[in-house]
Amino acid sequence: MFVTESSKKQIAVVAGTRPEFIKMAPVIRSLRALIGESAVKVYSTGQHRSLMDQAIHSLHLKVDVDFDLMTHAQPAAEIQRRVISALDREFKSRRPDVVVVQGDTVSAFGGAMAGFLNNIPVAHVEAGLRSHDIGNPWPEEGLRQMIARIASVHFAPTEIAKKNLIDEGIAEERIRIVGNPGIDSLVATQALEGKSSVDHGSYDFEAGRPFALITMHRREALHGALDVFCENLKHIINKHTEFDFVWPLHPNPVVREIVERHFVSPLENLHFVTPLPYDEMAKVLPNARIVISDSGGMQEEAPYCGVPIIVMRDVTERPEIIDLGLGKLAGASGYSLLEDFEKLIANSADETAVEKWRDIQGRGRSAAKISESLLKYLNGAGLH
Repeated sequence: MFVTESSKKQIAVVAGTRPEFIKMAPVIRSLRALIGESAVKVYSTGQHRSLMDQAIHSLHLKVDVDFDLMTHAQPAAEIQRRVISALDREFKSRRPDVVVVQGDTVSAFGGAMAGFLNNIPVAHVEAGLRSHDIGNPWPEEGLRQMIARIASVHFAPTEIAKKNLIDEGIAEERIRIVGNPGIDSLVATQALEGKSSVDHGSYDFEAGRPFALITMHRREALHGALDVFCENLKHIINKHTEFDFVWPLHPNPVVREIVERHFVSPLENLHFVTPLPYDEMAKVLPNARIVISDSGGMQEEAPYCGVPIIVMRDVTERPEIIDLGLGKLAGASGYSLLEDFEKLIANSADETAVEKWRDIQGRGRSAAKISESLLKYLNGAGLH
């Protein structure tokens, strides 16, 4: 064990969704390896129960306290109130020396606020991502900007993210560029032997046919954009019968109702499957010919695997993939979906651009940078 004065410190990590646990798992493991398991307490809010549990199981992660706050059709304001209240009580009874949050979820903002209100320093992983549109993605763009105002330590994934923070008045000495610990999880999971035995539906990923992988779940698409997307997608599916289109359908009942309404009549090359466990998705992703998605994590992972992506958003907080030619921005409704699809499948992803993206994302070494920097901060030595 790496023994320092910070061994006497206590670190609280707060998460509540599948993406948060995917990105924080390697950081948690690295911290526990350096200062001991008892010094790093992991709090789960249970914000997204089923998908979160799936990720925790796939990543073999130990959670210390599970608040299990999820309720059916919970309003964002209510889950926010419950997260802050639960963590406030916990931090008053067992005060940590730093609270670590990741990204831009209600759980991340709740963890940051609970730390701030108890005068506990907050460390923000994935700091500085910006779409510069407060309503898109909603509420994430607003939440991550507010976290930046109260965080003491900012672990930015990229140079652009660092610049965003500096432009907002964050002191440079409080920022360190560390890459993306989600890629640490991807690299480690893909290196594991064997394959998942979980039944994900009827599609055989080993059949050898080229397939497009689809994931859609954004809230801002649920008020009309997802309807238009489904109709635009139909044109591609009918035109490109040489492709299978595989769609792990998100459990959100509103998403399901919209999608099922548009695909009442089955299409031979469209396959709806249950959400893939994280370990299986990590193995399947490199074999996709193209990805169509509104997911932030998928924007990072698909190009890392050399798979081009059509981003189903009006704006993106990861402009590098567009600049590198590894993705296209088609809008939430997919106004340029067919054109973008045909451009991206016409050629393989440029390997030089893929390698550049891998460099930007940290090549699976981000968690070590974060944990070592955090321990330096706790020892009063600065981030760098």
